[in-house]
Amino acid sequence: MSIHRIKESVQKISEAIAAALDCNVTIVDDQLMRIAGTGPYREEIQNYAPKGSAFTRVLKTKETVVIEEPGRDYLCQQCDRAGNCEETYEICCPITWEGTILGVIGIFAYNQAQKLYFQERKEDFLNFLGKMADLIASKVGEEILHENILTRNQELDAVIQHVNQGVVCITETGEISQINDKAKHLLGIHDSLDRMIGQRISDYWKGSILLRAIEKNMDYVDIEEYYEGQGYKKGLLTTVKLIHIEGQLKGAVATFSDFDTIQKSAYRLREKNHGFTFDSLLGVSPQLIKVKKKAMKVAKNDSTVLITGDSGTGKEIFARAIHNASHRHDQPFVSVNCSAIPETLLESELFGYEPGAFTGASKKGKTGKIELAHRGTFFLDEIGDMPLYLQAKLLRVLQDRKVTKIGGLEPIELDVRIVSATNKNLEELIEKKMFREDLYYRLNVIPLILPSLRDRKDDIAVLTEHFLALNNERFDKAIKGFSKEAMAYMREYAWPGNVRELENIVEYGINFAEGETIELEDIIDRFRKIGPHSNQSLKTLMHEFEKQTIERCLDQYGWTEEGKAKAAEQLGISRATLYRKISHN
Repeated sequence: MSIHRIKESVQKISEAIAAALDCNVTIVDDQLMRIAGTGPYREEIQNYAPKGSAFTRVLKTKETVVIEEPGRDYLCQQCDRAGNCEETYEICCPITWEGTILGVIGIFAYNQAQKLYFQERKEDFLNFLGKMADLIASKVGEEILHENILTRNQELDAVIQHVNQGVVCITETGEISQINDKAKHLLGIHDSLDRMIGQRISDYWKGSILLRAIEKNMDYVDIEEYYEGQGYKKGLLTTVKLIHIEGQLKGAVATFSDFDTIQKSAYRLREKNHGFTFDSLLGVSPQLIKVKKKAMKVAKNDSTVLITGDSGTGKEIFARAIHNASHRHDQPFVSVNCSAIPETLLESELFGYEPGAFTGASKKGKTGKIELAHRGTFFLDEIGDMPLYLQAKLLRVLQDRKVTKIGGLEPIELDVRIVSATNKNLEELIEKKMFREDLYYRLNVIPLILPSLRDRKDDIAVLTEHFLALNNERFDKAIKGFSKEAMAYMREYAWPGNVRELENIVEYGINFAEGETIELEDIIDRFRKIGPHSNQSLKTLMHEFEKQTIERCLDQYGWTEEGKAKAAEQLGISRATLYRKISHN
């Protein structure tokens, strides 16, 4: 806060004071710099008044000072010019604004006649100087208020221009007073913002809820309306707030979003990223570590990735880990399972449609999943199940990086990374004319082949421990682990359902275990019966497995008495039990 911002006005006021009081005037700021003056003080502008003078006293006390004997008054003893003072009388009046001192007005007499004149009219001079000080302070206040208003207007304009909604402000007579670029874009208007200010909103948007709000003198909240231009139709959700000043309608503000934006926001809120990283892919086997390292390198770039592997190997987790390790991690990860959506709906689900594009289509239209993934990652799961006619359209999208909605005319620019996955052999499908070869090469830029669980047996213990901890917490249990017999069976099992099947079996075992350890009997009926034993009873299967396990253990340690002792210890049974089982087998 400084009176320098109005120094031209201050100079004019100093000249007015000099003319009215027939004296010389100087005005200093709160640092003793002279910013205005008359007579000899005009030449002193930008110079500093003496330290320790009456000005210093006024700046400190915020009170008017009158010195009738300059040079001899006690207030002059600390002045830098003490003993060299030419003035014969001084009056110094503070300039304050809201309790803050801005400066001092000083008037001076230089001879005895002027001194007598000052003494005779002292009260009038004090009163007049007080009013002049208030005038200067009020002008500073006006300038500050004006700057604050300009600043607030600029801040408001910045907010309006950068908010992710269309904003239109109109007067009570319907003229546009403010509009942002988002509104222009949503309404398909090509005029400049400056040109639109002052124009009637009805010239651009006939029948808008904004005008209806003015006519009916009422607010509207989240009202659906449709804007139509030349070959252009847009569904909007509009809110209108009226502006009243002292009970009088002065205008209205409308904020609106198109249905596409609303759908995108709702989808992103609903489909929050699950946060999977490469650390989520548990395992110590060389096969898993190798493919993880390869995926981590791929993640840093935007190359298209095709993930293949049996069902349950974690293809989507790999895709999400790639996304979260990429520069797109703070953008959407959107997935579509091509086998889970009916063929008749898959096209509209992928590419979206315009309002009323076909019979039964929503009036709001629909944003396609691939458009929702703009700037992020689009994951096509079970790509091998996509119909041939959609494969052709997907190929065009991947080539052009543009998508056109069903019923739409204008293509929409896309910036997406494509990751796809399948548990089918796409090359065999190509030979059978069930998958397009050109699309295959578009998708198979970076192939990642996930190993099945039967090929990474070393990971079974790690995964089991992880799932056990999760389910213990989930079900408030304290299961310590699996028996050696159960773990041995799981290591020999083929795991057709891979990690997903293992997760289910762990949860199943926790539900049915009666002790602190999950026994083979607790989970044996949950395994799929595969191969030559598929028609045998549970008792027969367990007996066969027990026999094979004992024989393998004895083959390892030997069939001698010492070997049998070590085998019994390894199997967690007594030597007598081992002998009994050998004799029964």
